[in-house]
Amino acid sequence: MTRLVIASQFGEEFDNWLRAARPDIECISLPPLLNWPLPPDVSVLLAVPVSAEERAKARPAGWPFQLRWVQLGSTGFNNYPPWMLHGPLVTSAHGTSTETIADFVLACLLQRALRLEERRVRARQDWRRVEAPALAGSTLGLFGFGGIGRALARRALVLGIRVIAARRQPGPLGMDGVEKVDGIEALMAASDHLALVAPGTEETRHVVNARTLALARPGLHLINVARGSLVDQQALLMALDEGRVGWASLDVTEPEPLPEHHPLYVHPRVFLTSHTCGISPQVRKALFGKFLRSLGSWETGGMPEDLIDLERGY
Repeated sequence: MTRLVIASQFGEEFDNWLRAARPDIECISLPPLLNWPLPPDVSVLLAVPVSAEERAKARPAGWPFQLRWVQLGSTGFNNYPPWMLHGPLVTSAHGTSTETIADFVLACLLQRALRLEERRVRARQDWRRVEAPALAGSTLGLFGFGGIGRALARRALVLGIRVIAARRQPGPLGMDGVEKVDGIEALMAASDHLALVAPGTEETRHVVNARTLALARPGLHLINVARGSLVDQQALLMALDEGRVGWASLDVTEPEPLPEHHPLYVHPRVFLTSHTCGISPQVRKALFGKFLRSLGSWETGGMPEDLIDLERGY
């Protein structure tokens, strides 16, 4: 029987876990940026996101080589070369970062709601009175109510925060204490904090725009951990400058990274991070478990978990 060969960009720790769990396979460690073609006889590729410059490069001659399956290292597939998504099976890391991202959003909410940066004292003259409203009784809006939305709702409800959510699927949300509302407009009008946790699709592109931002509750805190494409960044900057949006916590932008000197880097009402909210040791362990399950299913004639749907967008 031919030995299965897997090429991995997931890092030394992950690769060593795989070698220990499955000594019957060959795991070849690859750098984050690949020099094509792949080594001979590779059937499975574990791939990480790449920059816009890398995504724009032409499809390598001979693609997909001997590949039968590509396992992505992230939930979305926007940050991979388009040609990589055609040919072999392609699966996402859906569900592996749910708890980590929910923790990050909650941290952003707490940081802003409690005015932590304003309370920080660096010198005697900074000693001052800073007032912040209690979290209990405030309203968190969720645009999207998948795994991340549910995990975040559970955390918020414990703190006495009112949670409202909008999602594309019809029917009840299925979680006690969470109110369903009709779309982004209702969320804008009613939310003190609004977290974007929906996939980046054509349907959700620039769902946060000048029209919807005009409906925002004064002082709205916008949190985006989904995709940069959900936000019209120029419209957001205008809303921040005019005070209609009080604060924006952005872990994702369009493009990534932003060009040098982009105003989001230095805006006084923006907390910007570099798409790192889904990175943690727990996520790596969850991805490892998910891949082992999928590998076992695939080797026995079944399908791996979470095949991507190009038309649906996730």
